[in-house]
Amino acid sequence: MKTTFISTTTLWNSPRSTLDKLQSELVRGNREVVTGRHMDVGLALGRKTGKSLSLRQERATLDTLSDSNATTTLRLKSTSAALDQIRTVADTFKNSLVGTRVGPQDLPLVISQAKAGLDELVSTLNENAGGQYLFGGVNSKVRPLNAYGNGPSSAVDAAFLGFFGFTQNDSGVANITSAEMQAFIDGPLAELFADEWQGTWSQASERNIQSLISPTERVETSATADEAAFRNLAMGYTMAFGLGISGLSDQTREYLLNRVIGTLGEGVSGVTGIQAELGTVQQKIDQANERMSLQKTFLDERITNFEAVDPAEAKVRVDQLSTQIQMSYSLTAQLNQLSLIKFI
Repeated sequence: MKTTFISTTTLWNSPRSTLDKLQSELVRGNREVVTGRHMDVGLALGRKTGKSLSLRQERATLDTLSDSNATTTLRLKSTSAALDQIRTVADTFKNSLVGTRVGPQDLPLVISQAKAGLDELVSTLNENAGGQYLFGGVNSKVRPLNAYGNGPSSAVDAAFLGFFGFTQNDSGVANITSAEMQAFIDGPLAELFADEWQGTWSQASERNIQSLISPTERVETSATADEAAFRNLAMGYTMAFGLGISGLSDQTREYLLNRVIGTLGEGVSGVTGIQAELGTVQQKIDQANERMSLQKTFLDERITNFEAVDPAEAKVRVDQLSTQIQMSYSLTAQLNQLSLIKFI
């Protein structure tokens, strides 16, 4: 015959042995009640865990694209505001020349406005946001345009001297005919704003930034200082003050001013076209955001179907665990009162 020794300590520790497990399950249950989601998704779903993770990855990709689109929208708005400013300044200067006979007394004002317009154009095209130049194209870390005095002026002076044989301040400017001025503008001067634009005027890239605005759609989301519109504006301003306009004959001056008006007009139209293209891009981004919002709602529903717990069942389980823990505490307290001294 064998007897088993049972001590009071063993009785005290018996309820405690399950208390840690009950408390862990209670923490888990409370968290599931609050979040509405399995605390351990892998344990709850088993082999279906991969599908849940795939849905969450797809959802995260849409969130990343939405955040990227918000940044792109800010860049587009900044670019559009800059284009508005460029177009307004150029249009105002052009309109001041249209229908007005510019006499020698008006030339200082015309020259001053043209210089200010070119400075404004260069300054605006060199604007940056967040350390990136808006009009640099994919070369957004480098300042797009040189100031007129940092290279372009020397190139214009050299082209003028090479073609006419004297400088813009020489008295021989008065003998330049309209035909000669036309030949110079359409030849050496136009070349400075065509093949020689890069390097002389610009360090911008001819390629615009492309952005992925949805999982399947990529669009150009910037404008570059190499656009023909900006070249025309720069050329128009330069013609108004850089070709010795003060010393020209009345006939040649009138021809030159008409070319300035026409060139600025082409530039303004080009800027309007760029704004229209960027407006279309913004519309595409808005549509993409709307589609992705619907996709995110759909994915959220599917994820919930996989990972959600039954709130009623989770609440009942939490209540049961709380009751068991209270009973364990109560039983432990009662066992603590057991003592042989009370029975002696």
